[in-house]
Amino acid sequence: MSEPLPLPTLSYQEGRLLMDERSRALGVPSVRTIPLAYRVRGRLDLPLLDRALAELTARHEALRTRFSTPKAQSVHADTVVRSVLFEADDEATAIERVRAEADRPLPADQPERLRVAVVRVAEDDHFVVLVFDHLVVDGWARGVLVDELSALYTALATDRQPQVPEVSYTYQDHVRGQSALLAGEDGERMMGFWRERLAGSGAIPRLDVPKRAPGATPEGGYETRRLPAQLATAVRTFAAQERVTLFMLVLCVLYVALRERTGHDDQAVAVNVYNRETTGRENLVAPLAELLVVRTDLAGATTFRAALRRVRGSSLDAQENGAIPFAELVKAFNPDEYADPDAPIGVVLNMLYAQLHGGGLDLAPAVTTPFPLSDEGFRPRSELMLVGEAGGDELSLSAYYQADRLSAAFVTGLLDRLVTLLEQVVEDPLLPLDGRGA
Repeated sequence: MSEPLPLPTLSYQEGRLLMDERSRALGVPSVRTIPLAYRVRGRLDLPLLDRALAELTARHEALRTRFSTPKAQSVHADTVVRSVLFEADDEATAIERVRAEADRPLPADQPERLRVAVVRVAEDDHFVVLVFDHLVVDGWARGVLVDELSALYTALATDRQPQVPEVSYTYQDHVRGQSALLAGEDGERMMGFWRERLAGSGAIPRLDVPKRAPGATPEGGYETRRLPAQLATAVRTFAAQERVTLFMLVLCVLYVALRERTGHDDQAVAVNVYNRETTGRENLVAPLAELLVVRTDLAGATTFRAALRRVRGSSLDAQENGAIPFAELVKAFNPDEYADPDAPIGVVLNMLYAQLHGGGLDLAPAVTTPFPLSDEGFRPRSELMLVGEAGGDELSLSAYYQADRLSAAFVTGLLDRLVTLLEQVVEDPLLPLDGRGA
């Protein structure tokens, strides 16, 4: 076992632990677990699955990490993740067990950051539940682990050498790099940019709309809109023609919709970024994802195209200076809310592309298909988290929100407005902004 490693002030792990403690105290689901479930039809070799899990655990020390305190961690070399088998008399009982395992938290003081449950319905019919710990796994790392587990299982089943990349970059490398950045000239320059960009607003984006009265029982809400295939294709084509990413386009329609509801030209949203640009980071299992604040002033932008140009510029500026951790910006510009797990971030935008999820679990020769888990009850860190999912020809917009703070009517109205705006702007990029109501 390695010696405890002191982490940076308010590390990702410390923040997650504080948020998890707060969630438990409020009686809402854990913010630390990332569950995936699959239906596996055909022969599933459980000893082979455990061998693949053992190799996966050995490859990634993050899966063997124990958090004795929020500021200290230790890696246990002898930890091995193994599957736990449950028998079910029928499909309904199996699904009930799947959901229970997906919802069950992972103790931080135990050196396993991945739990695997197998629910057997019949000899050729199983459910496999993977529960990842958000302390060490972000959305990108989840895809890495699923892809590698598939590759390891398939290689063992066919007596071949597994084709998995070498892990050469460590989380300690990442921490040291951040520390060096903050202490150097680049860090000073970037902090200067944020000092100017966030003047008058602070680092935490706010959502200036009517809220529910304080004191309501904390709970989460969820709404989703799947765009028709023709509109999804038109949106992609429009983004390419305007030389912007799909993210920039969705961010712009979000800004416009929020301006209509708040009356403010000056809008700020926190967006999720994965921080995987450095060589070696793409295969690292670690929580490298960060929040990046994008602030844009739409004053004087009379057409949608003009607004989109501003959003493109402000997004690129933020990305160029995005190496400063969000927690450091909060510490500098919102010190009273630093380390407060319930400090209300207004809006977070998260764009998910198919490649971020990996190729999906493959336990050939068995046929594996994703089994959907309910999003009901999830209360996000932000008052509103908008998730755009793009894969194949599909595009959807989903809203997770704090139902004790925001009304369902506001969220559904906002989602409907986003879809309507997309329908309008793909037909007319010069659509006038001034005077348009919801």
